[in-house]
Amino acid sequence: MTFFNLTLTRLFDLLLFPFRGLDALWGLAVVSLVAGVLLLWLFGKTSDQARIHDVRDRIRGNLIGIRLFGDDLGLLFRLQLRIFRQTLTYLRHAMMPMVVMLLPVLLILVQLNLRYAVRPLAPGESAVLTLRLRQGSPLASDVSLDAPAGVVVETPGVRVPALGEVSWRVRADAPGHHELTLRAGGASVTKELVVGEAWSAVSTLRTASIVDSLLNPGEPRIDGASPIASVELQYPPLALSLFGHGVDWLLFFFVASLLSGLAFRRLLGVEI
Repeated sequence: MTFFNLTLTRLFDLLLFPFRGLDALWGLAVVSLVAGVLLLWLFGKTSDQARIHDVRDRIRGNLIGIRLFGDDLGLLFRLQLRIFRQTLTYLRHAMMPMVVMLLPVLLILVQLNLRYAVRPLAPGESAVLTLRLRQGSPLASDVSLDAPAGVVVETPGVRVPALGEVSWRVRADAPGHHELTLRAGGASVTKELVVGEAWSAVSTLRTASIVDSLLNPGEPRIDGASPIASVELQYPPLALSLFGHGVDWLLFFFVASLLSGLAFRRLLGVEI
């Protein structure tokens, strides 16, 4: 799983490398447009295009019938019933392609979340670092944090025994990728701290959970035998702007990929 996460993350790093010096929205726009075309192609390959085309034609014909015979209540009711049944038929034919598309959509969203949900710390900016132990593991006195040169631990560890957590506030004065080392119960885990002015891939969570590790692919999964369940660093959100207005990256992706798919559907000959 670590190899899969690393490979996919490097692939997205390569795809977005040409946009590193530009505003973050440019890279997001390109990925969204490419994703829209690829998902449209995948829909076309996994769906019964002939059947979908036939059902859509029948729906259009019945809609025209409603406009032409709207004064005949009996016929109007029958046409609406036909449209309802044909819509269910269309959804049945579209359901399997949608299920097939869920996996690539999820993988794309995970990689975009890694880059566009939060931003690196600016030099001199502080953040909260939290270590969580596995459920049932005692919060021993040997929990510690070691920071490299260029990173300052501003507070002693704040312990919450009921939750099995210890939190510190850290400040990074030097740009770059810094490695923090956390120790608990005889085990140690490293956590990356990214500092810089530009947007980049930023991992907020390193975890021992398989599911959470798939959703947070920026760093290797913590050893399952470790008493440390996760290490989380609270980066500030990345601000995206379009024509002077704030934009949510997830909403932008869905809208841009949808418009991209609609724009290329005739060129690819895909009925949706």
